[in-house]
Amino acid sequence: MKKIVRLTESELKEMLHHSVARALQEHKFDQDREIKLAQKELYQMGKNLSSIGLRLDGTRYYSLYRKMADAMSELNNQLIKHIRGEK
Repeated sequence: MKKIVRLTESELKEMLHHSVARALQEHKFDQDREIKLAQKELYQMGKNLSSIGLRLDGTRYYSLYRKMADAMSELNNQLIKHIRGEK
C-alpha cells in the first residue's frame, strides 16, 4: 500500500534545490577528473610532438606544426591553471 505524502510548495522547492545542487556538484567532480585526464594525455603527446617538429623542420609544413605546438602548449598551461585552482 502506497503512502501519500503532502508537501508544501516551499518544501518541494527546497527538495528540488538540493537535488539540483547535488547533481551539479557530481557533474563538477566528473568534469574536474576529465580535465586532469586530458592534461595527462596532452603531456604524453608532447613526446611525439617534438619528434614531429624535428622531422618537419625546414619544410613548408613547419609553420603549421608550430601553430599546433603553440596551441597545445597554451591548452596545457590553461589546464594546469584550472587543476591548481588558479584563475
